[in-house]
Amino acid sequence: MAESDPFSLTAGEIKDLLSNTRPYIPELAQTSTDSSTLRQAWASRFALDSTKPLMESVRQIPITGYTAYRRFRRDGDRRQYETPYFAKRENLSYAALQLFLGQDDLKDVVQDIIWNICEESTWVLPAHEAWPIDLFSAETALLLAETLALLGSAIDEEVRHRVRAEVDQRVFEPFFRYHQSLGWYKGGNNWNGVCNSSVAAAFLWLEPDPVRMAHAVALALAGLRVFLDTAFEKDGSSTEGVAYWHYGLMNYVVLSEMLLARSNGAIDLLGSDKMRKIAAYPAKMQLSGSTFASFSDCHETVTFNPGIIARLSLRTGEQSLWNLIARPATPTSDWRLTMMLRNLLWWDGAQPGAAELDDAHLPEAGIARLVASTSDGLLIVVAVKAGHNAENHNQNDVGSFIVHVDGENLLTDPGPGLYSRQYFSEQRYENVFANSYGHSVPRIAGRLQGAGVEFAGRLQSLNALQQLKSVAITFAHAYPVNELKSARRVLKLATTGEHAGAIWLQDDFEFTQNPNTIEEAFVTWCEVDCAASTAVIHGARHDCRLSIESPADASFSLEPLAEQSRANAMEKVLKRLSIILAPAMLVKARVRIEVI
Repeated sequence: MAESDPFSLTAGEIKDLLSNTRPYIPELAQTSTDSSTLRQAWASRFALDSTKPLMESVRQIPITGYTAYRRFRRDGDRRQYETPYFAKRENLSYAALQLFLGQDDLKDVVQDIIWNICEESTWVLPAHEAWPIDLFSAETALLLAETLALLGSAIDEEVRHRVRAEVDQRVFEPFFRYHQSLGWYKGGNNWNGVCNSSVAAAFLWLEPDPVRMAHAVALALAGLRVFLDTAFEKDGSSTEGVAYWHYGLMNYVVLSEMLLARSNGAIDLLGSDKMRKIAAYPAKMQLSGSTFASFSDCHETVTFNPGIIARLSLRTGEQSLWNLIARPATPTSDWRLTMMLRNLLWWDGAQPGAAELDDAHLPEAGIARLVASTSDGLLIVVAVKAGHNAENHNQNDVGSFIVHVDGENLLTDPGPGLYSRQYFSEQRYENVFANSYGHSVPRIAGRLQGAGVEFAGRLQSLNALQQLKSVAITFAHAYPVNELKSARRVLKLATTGEHAGAIWLQDDFEFTQNPNTIEEAFVTWCEVDCAASTAVIHGARHDCRLSIESPADASFSLEPLAEQSRANAMEKVLKRLSIILAPAMLVKARVRIEVI
């Protein structure tokens, strides 16, 4: 019988519950005597095929050198050090999995990479140098622990001893000593889920003292309680976006299953109603296939570890999770052996034929999704965001919206800028991808949106009438303009008749005094032609026409943000369509958006 509140268990209670000899991964234990069946499984072939192209370079250990490490301090660059850092761990994961599945000549490669990681001066990334344990030092500990657990006696005892010593020195002891001062320990974002889960899972694999192990797990569970309470809203949403939802929960699911198996079902971290709501969130952000609403620092395209999704759906009963890996999405695996192994053991290769999308509403996050089809059957999805400008991985994007047509964003929220020292500093909102200039929101009286929790919007209403769906938000408080009394944005989506799939955006503004210019904006990655009151966005498969219906004398102008896009290492150039509205006490703008 499951404990009613597993997060409040004492170390002594945890020790007793984990005292049995059940395996941490029952599915893995079942293959220990005969790996041939596992080797022939669909998921194994998928894993081997996906790793094959990388095996050519697996014997070459990437160099994580001093000069690259210090680039972050010198000029803010993260990639020069992080690229070989992650490549090294990716090579270990691939080689270890291949060795486990029978490629015996990789033993020396695996041991050399393990030894090289143990030789690194630090496992903490330069961007996180102030922390004794960061995301990736915690994940490195778990990677090494799972490598030893997976390969067992195939790894020399000298190497095994070295791993245990390094993990103890770099992760276990600092966790005991400094956990209360680690900002992520009881933090309200993905760091909490990643770090606490990784550290606790590594303790389960490596710590021989059951008292010390149970103490570490109790500490981690106390932190993870805060993770569930604060990193997710009451409706289950994550203001960090879908990608960070996935990242924050991956190792949490891994730890949860280890505890559930070893405790014979007594410690269940996934069985609550809260977890079901959290599990339901990402499907409500889906636009089609692997495309998701890219609010905050979330990319348009997000792929998922299918083993994690399958297991989370099983434990929570949330069937919408299968939408995330529905065709045409291509399930993937990242550099983590932890994920490769769960994909192999928990996923049988099944994919739904297509994601089932409908209207969605996340009131706490202030996000809504409207879905319709054109008369020709093209899927049209509109996503809009209210929220506030102090969210996790915040961008100043209150009122931002996305128009998604047949698998492609024609009007977009551009997602994250280049991760650098500057991007995560006081200079963040100088970046066009973080400030409101790079989003489909107005500039009012020459002012962009302000940064801070007080700069906010409110999802005011959501209607799904027979012929017209609509969503409205108020967002005057997102701007540091005292004279602005009100600002209201309404998006309407026609669902039937000759105009099915057409969208109308209407913004209404009211000033108390001294009215000033308002500049409406629409952003896209696509090529654009504009002439007077009409603009045409050219997508890969379809074109979209924007027509200014009010005011009658307004016209579009186009600004390619080429320099800003290059500075943020974007593959395309973000374009900004704008409309200047003349000053008045009451201002109304209405734009029609339709596929042509």
